Amino acid sequence: MKFQYGNGDKPLDGYIIKRGVGTGGFGEVYFAESESGKEVALKRIQKNLEVEVRGVRHCLNLRHPNLVGIYDIRFDKEEQGWIVMEFIAGESLRDRIDRHSS
Repeated sequence: MKFQYGNGDKPLDGYIIKRGVGTGGFGEVYFAESESGKEVALKRIQKNLEVEVRGVRHCLNLRHPNLVGIYDIRFDKEEQGWIVMEFIAGESLRDRIDRHSS
């Protein structure tokens, strides 16, 4: 997979990209670290910005052991939308579904 940002890039104030981890229907996801050392997933929204942001806003306060925590919605200097989320190590949901489908 080719990602727009690589190790050490700082496309969003306060975060340093460590590596790309995947792509989805709305954008790219990166493993990143905040300036204070917190590991997070950053999702760069590439399609349907308004739809994605509206949906994420509805989920900001949801808490459940089976849901990825969403911390914030941020915009960079080019008004590109980013979602700051909990980073969960391991296989992707797509890989898990593919492995268990018949």
